Amino acid sequence: MNITKLYAVLAIVIIIAGGAGVYFLMFYKLVEVGDTVYINYNFYLDTGEIVDTTFEDVAMDDTKPKVWWFRLRATYEPLKIVLGDGTLPPDLELALIGMREGQQKEVSIPPEKAYGYRDPEKITEIPLIQTLNKEEEVPLEDFKERIGQDPVPDERYKFQDLTILVLGVTADKVSFRYELIVGQEIYISLGKAVVSAETETEYEVTLQPSVGDVVLGQGIIIEIGEDAMLVDFNPLLAGETLNYTIWVVTIEKA
Repeated sequence: MNITKLYAVLAIVIIIAGGAGVYFLMFYKLVEVGDTVYINYNFYLDTGEIVDTTFEDVAMDDTKPKVWWFRLRATYEPLKIVLGDGTLPPDLELALIGMREGQQKEVSIPPEKAYGYRDPEKITEIPLIQTLNKEEEVPLEDFKERIGQDPVPDERYKFQDLTILVLGVTADKVSFRYELIVGQEIYISLGKAVVSAETETEYEVTLQPSVGDVVLGQGIIIEIGEDAMLVDFNPLLAGETLNYTIWVVTIEKA
């Protein structure tokens, strides 16, 4: 074999080897901690109800059951994460390690590794008839934070659509009076309500709850009776196995 042919053969070998290397990097690079990874996923419960998804067609498909609190996203695209930064549940991050671009995997996380089991002690009965003192006193800083203004005696202010009249101001306290009328619809920490009666010192308000409403920051109304409602302060996903179908779209090595 002359030298020209030898160089030609070597060039072909180098090209093939280089192409194989590129192919290996493109199709066999694996997810490791610290990598930036783009993933698609369907997140669902054992009932088949979808909790979240990155696929618009799944989100818009009314034949696919959804949890009652399912919400549509503003945009649908792969989720960008840095593996190990805590964006995902630990078991889901572990499942991603070693996956390659284009690979799909099913992952199930039991309750004890997710949101725990439901605690019956966190389900509370709350009467539908509540009372609201006509006059209240709060710390000055709390008033300024909620109202956004410095209080002035005999001035009226709006707080959550409620009219209040400032009665007095001290160095650290503000006293005020609610100015409500019977039949007025209001919103309090327990949700929507109507002023149903009043005495010299109190307003009686009747709650107007709906199942699924969030009250007191994190409680979910799960049942409504004639004179009381049940509010569940467990996490929404307590007692549930979290199921994911995940697809690795792109891996950007750290």
